[in-house]
Amino acid sequence: MKAEEFNRLLGSISTNERSFRKIYEFYLPIIKLRVIGRFGKKADAEDVAHELFTKLIAMKNPPWVENPTAWIYRITDNIVLDMIKKDRSVPVGELPFARAEADGYPYITDGVAAESRFFSLLSLLPADDAAVVSLVIWEGYSLKEAAAMLHAGYGATRQKYSRALKKLAKALKDDKDKT
Repeated sequence: MKAEEFNRLLGSISTNERSFRKIYEFYLPIIKLRVIGRFGKKADAEDVAHELFTKLIAMKNPPWVENPTAWIYRITDNIVLDMIKKDRSVPVGELPFARAEADGYPYITDGVAAESRFFSLLSLLPADDAAVVSLVIWEGYSLKEAAAMLHAGYGATRQKYSRALKKLAKALKDDKDKT
């Protein structure tokens, strides 16, 4: 989603259901991918998304956001970290992403389940490409259904999906070559 559209929608998210729906439908798959990819907690993804959208609705004077996806990622990460700190069952330094960042690999770690690893790689993709792959592979929608959900043409969606799979394959190959 382009910054101009995002900021226009964000400005009216608390009073306009259509604005909320557009942001929600666009960013929900991206938020889920981020939570699962970086933190490996599928069950918490819905809770994080709920809290994020609640915060967006509660904003009185939202700031102008230059890069909406990065902004959403930052808020998502902060919500998850806050949840982890409250839980206190896992020290933050013991989380897979923390070990990986210390080793110079921001998203890829050994010892993380294959599913989490896949979503970690997926988080390296542009948001639009990641959303398509999430809907098709993770959620089980067809390309045609994903195109409709993303308000995009079938051809463009198919192209994004193909491009994303090639990038994922390359990332996996590059990662394998490093080991």
